[in-house]
Amino acid sequence: MATNSYETGRQSEDWAVDYLTGLGWTIVARNFRGRRGEIDVIARDGRALVFLEIKGSLRQPRVEAVLPRQILRVRGAAEEFMVRNRLSLESEVRFDALFVWGPPYQVTHLRDAF
Repeated sequence: MATNSYETGRQSEDWAVDYLTGLGWTIVARNFRGRRGEIDVIARDGRALVFLEIKGSLRQPRVEAVLPRQILRVRGAAEEFMVRNRLSLESEVRFDALFVWGPPYQVTHLRDAF
């Protein structure tokens, strides 16, 4: 069991990656940091490139935990990731949020969250 918020967040991201790979997704990157923000997980869901914000807690996190300023940072970092990796800005892109809590771990997955 995680003992502090950093460990809880890290463990939540590990659980989220397990969940996504279990769905058949391919993990492209974790903890991408750009000048404009950070993205917890970047994955491929079929043709879609998905930028994910992961929220972890011992209890079920509230959807409101994804704040407007975080959304702006994730979107800015996503654009930077695509430019750095020479991906078309017209590619199929999606922004999802994953809420992970437990143990035992449980996941709420919001597709097209923002």
